[in-house]
Amino acid sequence: MSKKNFSQKPIAPKSGKAAGNTSIAGNKTDRYALILALVVSFLSFLPSLQNEFVNWDDDVNVLENKNIERLDASHIKAIFTDDVIGNYNPLPILTFAIEKHFVEYSPKLYHIDNLILHLLCVLFAFLFVRQLGLSSWASGLVALLFGIHPMRVESVAWITERKDVLFTVFYFWALWLYARYLKSGQSNKKLYFLIFPLFILSLLSKIQAVSLPLSMLAVDYLMKRPLKLNLILEKIPHFLLSALFGIIGIYMLGQAKSLDDVTNYSIFGRLAIGGYTFFVYVLKWIFPYKMSPLYAYPDKLSWEIYAAAAPTLGLLILTWWFYKKDKREYTFAMLFFIVNVMFMLQILGAGQGFLADRFTYVPYLGLFFGTGYFYDQIRTNQKYKNLINGFFGLYLLIFIIMTVRQTGIWKNGETLWTHVQKYETQTPLPYSNRAMYYRNNKMYDKALADFEHALKIKPQGTTYNSMGKLFFDSGDAKKALQYYDKAIEMKPEVGEFYINRGAALATVGNYQKALSDLNTGVSKEPDNLNGYLNRSLLNFTMGNYEAAIQDHNEYLKHKPDKYEMYYERGICKAALKQYESAINDFTTAINAQRRDIFFLERGKAYFMVGKRELAQQDIRTAMELGMKVPPEILQQVGIQNK
Repeated sequence: MSKKNFSQKPIAPKSGKAAGNTSIAGNKTDRYALILALVVSFLSFLPSLQNEFVNWDDDVNVLENKNIERLDASHIKAIFTDDVIGNYNPLPILTFAIEKHFVEYSPKLYHIDNLILHLLCVLFAFLFVRQLGLSSWASGLVALLFGIHPMRVESVAWITERKDVLFTVFYFWALWLYARYLKSGQSNKKLYFLIFPLFILSLLSKIQAVSLPLSMLAVDYLMKRPLKLNLILEKIPHFLLSALFGIIGIYMLGQAKSLDDVTNYSIFGRLAIGGYTFFVYVLKWIFPYKMSPLYAYPDKLSWEIYAAAAPTLGLLILTWWFYKKDKREYTFAMLFFIVNVMFMLQILGAGQGFLADRFTYVPYLGLFFGTGYFYDQIRTNQKYKNLINGFFGLYLLIFIIMTVRQTGIWKNGETLWTHVQKYETQTPLPYSNRAMYYRNNKMYDKALADFEHALKIKPQGTTYNSMGKLFFDSGDAKKALQYYDKAIEMKPEVGEFYINRGAALATVGNYQKALSDLNTGVSKEPDNLNGYLNRSLLNFTMGNYEAAIQDHNEYLKHKPDKYEMYYERGICKAALKQYESAINDFTTAINAQRRDIFFLERGKAYFMVGKRELAQQDIRTAMELGMKVPPEILQQVGIQNK
């Protein structure tokens, strides 16, 4: 398209209403196209609502995240000041806390909310590209591609990736407002000022949102704003906010050692990784092959990774050619993709893989825009109109089938890691993680086979520790000790290994050595609550009631909702004849759950302080709940044994 075809306004479609009229309420074609995109996207991801939590960061983000246990000021403050595995994304964690408050750990609501957020992203994607000048049906095609592309699955079907769909809602919303602001001739300042709070919300959801001011510059270019310094100067607040959150993100990743490069690649190798991932993401936009939750770093970079430099360079040259020929729409498509994917190319490694399907969630909108514009250009050819629509229909149908199938691999930990094993046979992670799923579901033989396979690939302290837990859970504490010994031998700095060995030693009656291990484990990992839990039980068994109470107190500082711990602390206090304080603890436990043993122990404590009627009342309640109270206790408190 030559320069004379461009006006000073955004592209006007060759058919349909003018692009500036994006009021869906007044445009039937817009409504039909958007509803189609939303309905098909919803149906494609409907199977995800049957999925469970998976043992791939869902544990640390949700199931074991102490910051979401209660919706109060202290927990919300912790959400906004703590990281999760080095990631600072407090807003998604806050949504988990809200869901946990209402449904505990029932996964359906978490998946429903992920899908709702994804559909909102589809909505804002449609509104944004429609504002950029695509026709109604081309905008619908873009929204549909965004909604059903198989590379979306990881961001939608994985509960942990709430941060993807949440940050994108605010990101696309902000871009839509920015496009409207420019279309208004920059007269509607309210639209511009609304962008900033949306940007903050997006950054609080995921650090990837730092690219927003660069995306705004790409929109400036598409809308033919003169490329002058003022475009950058007007976005200084946005760039400063990006820099601030970027520094926070890098700091937290560094603190969690997530930036440690375990690959030892040279700088040339890291650049090759960046070029390779860029090219692969473009290929997967056209046809998403080998979709895996894990793309493990290879021990040695293959020739394909280095060879990808050529096509990557070719794509960059093509973008430059689009720019020089003033093919503005295609230039924008590539620029939007580049500025949103460049921070995710793993040139500076973070995490356990060098590729991730979820990294394309926002960047692909640029390539989808290019697809939509191409569709607008060719669909007016009446001779080939049916053929063109048939091709895109078949293409979308293939994507729908792939998305439904890919959603199924996120059903649970078994389906997830079995899928990964198809592609990653030289890394122990998929085998050890599937083994942990089997262990947690008491399928011990299957778990043992997977752990042994993982050890054959690469002996690791964490795997030996997991095997120790497998034997401990299955009732063989002596066998568990052998694996805990190996785990500590390989990684003596890990406190969890000592805590687990201490529990096994206590089970076989070696109390002194168990106490020594638990003390070591707690000193190395003072935030590991299992250390206090196991040590409190051991101290109680050894008659060290004061020490047990200290461990109870430390545990309850972090988990004040653990009602069983109040009961156990009450038992220790009663043993020390601190009956009034014990009664308070038993009452707290009873208020959380009416269990027969809680009433029995409180009844005994009431009797010891002379409150016979209350003692009788509690013990009768314990009997009504199914407790078989020893006759001597009934006789002591004055209850007739019928």
